[in-house]
Amino acid sequence: MRLVLLSALCVSLAACETVPANDPAPAEIRHYVKDAYKEAGFPFSSAVEADGWIYLAGELGTTPEAGLVPGGIEPETRQTMDNIQATLAANDLNWDNVVKCTVFLADIAEWPAFNEVYKTYFTGNYPARSALGANGLALGARVEIECIAKR
Repeated sequence: MRLVLLSALCVSLAACETVPANDPAPAEIRHYVKDAYKEAGFPFSSAVEADGWIYLAGELGTTPEAGLVPGGIEPETRQTMDNIQATLAANDLNWDNVVKCTVFLADIAEWPAFNEVYKTYFTGNYPARSALGANGLALGARVEIECIAKR
């Protein structure tokens, strides 16, 4: 019995050795950088696409002309969402392509006000989302949002 099992194992191992490796093709990666990011010399891409998945960098409620928009969480959230929408559009995507968002709030107590603006950008289903309080966002922002989309 042991000889039969050992023979079967040897045959199986030999068969495995003759099977060619099935290496997947390397991912096609494409970087998109907003002109304002290029001009500012930021050391990151606005979005990176790999095999149909698009990873958007964290966005703030800024404009190239004015920097961080004044007025607190509501206008900042609106501008942040508009900035994300512009990145999506530049990549031939829209909010329906977004599958996950991560939200960083300078004050988690502003979560309800943030939500009131955030939900106006979606029709139908919302993406999965995490929201957390952060101690200090770039430029003194109240909100930063990063997203993952699928082509």
